[in-house]
Amino acid sequence: MANIEHEPSSSVAPEAAPQRRRHRSGSKSSRVLRRVRRRFRKTRWGTVTLVAVALVAVLIVGSLALAADSGNRVSSSISSLERVVKTLNSKSRTDLTLTDFTRLETSVNDLAGSLQTAQRQLGIFRPVSGMNAQLAATLIEIDTSLELAKAAQEMLSGLQPTLFFLVSGEENQAVAQISSGERVVELLQIGRGSFVRATQHLSNARAAINRLNLDELTPDHILTASQLDTYYEQLVQANTLLIDAPDLLTAAMGLGGEQSYLILSQNSDELRPSGGYISTFGWMTVRNGRVTGHSYSPTTTTSPNPPSASLAEGIDVPDWWIRYSQPVYAAWDGSWYADFPSTAEMSMWYYNNGHNPQSPVDGVIAIDIIGFEKLLAALQTVVVPGYDDVVTAENFREMIYNIRESGAGDTPHKQFLAALYQQIFYQWQSAGDDPQTSSRLLGEVLEALQQKHIMFYFADDNMNQAMKLLGWSGEQEPARDHDYLMVADSNLGNKSNRSILRQWFYDVDVQTDGSLISRTTIAYDYSDRIASTDPAVDPAHHGPLDYNNLLQVYVPVGSRMITVGDLPHDPTRVETEEHTILVSRMNLPYDSSARPQLTYETPRLVESIGPYQRYRLLLQKQPGTLGDAVNVQVSLPAGATAIGITPEPAASYDLDQPILEFRLTLENDQWIEVVYQQP
Repeated sequence: MANIEHEPSSSVAPEAAPQRRRHRSGSKSSRVLRRVRRRFRKTRWGTVTLVAVALVAVLIVGSLALAADSGNRVSSSISSLERVVKTLNSKSRTDLTLTDFTRLETSVNDLAGSLQTAQRQLGIFRPVSGMNAQLAATLIEIDTSLELAKAAQEMLSGLQPTLFFLVSGEENQAVAQISSGERVVELLQIGRGSFVRATQHLSNARAAINRLNLDELTPDHILTASQLDTYYEQLVQANTLLIDAPDLLTAAMGLGGEQSYLILSQNSDELRPSGGYISTFGWMTVRNGRVTGHSYSPTTTTSPNPPSASLAEGIDVPDWWIRYSQPVYAAWDGSWYADFPSTAEMSMWYYNNGHNPQSPVDGVIAIDIIGFEKLLAALQTVVVPGYDDVVTAENFREMIYNIRESGAGDTPHKQFLAALYQQIFYQWQSAGDDPQTSSRLLGEVLEALQQKHIMFYFADDNMNQAMKLLGWSGEQEPARDHDYLMVADSNLGNKSNRSILRQWFYDVDVQTDGSLISRTTIAYDYSDRIASTDPAVDPAHHGPLDYNNLLQVYVPVGSRMITVGDLPHDPTRVETEEHTILVSRMNLPYDSSARPQLTYETPRLVESIGPYQRYRLLLQKQPGTLGDAVNVQVSLPAGATAIGITPEPAASYDLDQPILEFRLTLENDQWIEVVYQQP
């Protein structure tokens, strides 16, 4: 075998040569054939491997080019979907129609179609995807996106019967039928099969995301993976709510037995951290989706009936808060919490332990003056029994304050309010007979819920979780792993808050180590031009003209003060598990302005996403406010490059370092997110 495979060596003995020559004898063609065979045996596996590698390279290059083409079509579909969602968010809730939901469904279907096309076109390259991490990541991202889109399709499909029942199909009119809670539950149960299928698609998406190895991905793929994970979490929360909705509505609407609720009427003209002073209160019972009983009363020292004074020992009132001669009242109308669930829990404790009517209640509903104005706008007119006064959204505040100024005193004023609120609820309950009124009510109530003018709290934790997901709980988010700002005023002397314009200026300098140097400025403008026409501003009846305020500024946990400006004293720093609170008294004279300013540093709050950094800021609205104007400037480290920004900044600059400016109206909570790459 060796003699066949190798040419003769020069060291072979002479006597062996004749034998070798005889072995090589034969035709010339035979010798050529043998030489070709030898050469093939030496090279065939290397050649095949080289050809295979070349083919794989062609496949990968072609797949990436095809992926780019597919990605362009997918991006176009996503942009279309984003435009539809943005349009829907900009609409008043009273203007939404089935046409809007159809447009949303069409956009989701288009996105799913584009993703299916991309998945099909790239499918031939799956066998070789293991040889290129970029191709493998692209395929997984398309698989994940398609599963998320299919989940959204199923969710919208399952919602169709309920939406058709609640909203008319006419393009220019939304007719709500909110009187039949049982029917809503039935229709949501009909859609449950779709919601369950959405759960499977979401499970598939989670499994696909888990296949991504972040250590092997390019920066762009890492960013996409992070975004997909965020979309996944949002859809899971929404779908869980849809699956649980029939059971939750059955409990909340008393379909399985009567439910009772405490109603807190918050005077947002006399602002408190979680809405306003509780000037009146009521109770309401609900059975089979309809109100079966309700009552309203003024708040006094004996109404509602307070708990035993001995129970006040369990109320831990902070040293910096209002001092009460009877501390038990801090649990009713003097809450220091900007977190509404905490305020509601104390109020429910107060009401139940006072053994008041319908106690123990199953939940708390808070509604402020702006919320009542929205209800009046939907009802258009309300005639108060026993008073013969016609109340509208336009004259509501003037009428309630005029009664107080008539010399009758505080009690008749609250009695009128209680009678008015009771009539509002009565007409609200009867609105199902008039589709137009019912439609307006649905829209105004949804808007009030989104803007924290109506808030819910329940004894059932599952119900509270649902309210949180919907944004109807007034819950304050913790600030441990992201930047955070909430400004909460407490009016300690008059009812001037509707006449005081409040604007925030927030400047944050992101450090290279991920910590922040932050400066919060709150501009107050209390001008005679506005206040002189406000029926609530009257020193003879509604407290002194000057605004005496207990200011709370909530910032991230572990923040440390640097400087303070335009405040009479350095603020008290209160450290909790979820926030650092900077507390200070301030006085704003009538027809003046002020700009208290706090500069502080935070621990590291910027997170790493592969080679990128992500800065997130949550701005939370104080319940009871109309919507403060907010100006935010984010300064990134010198040389940094912004990769993704949400929402779109109003302006951007590069003055030694990149600066992004955002201008917002804080009608509800808002997130700002900036993904950037440091040099």
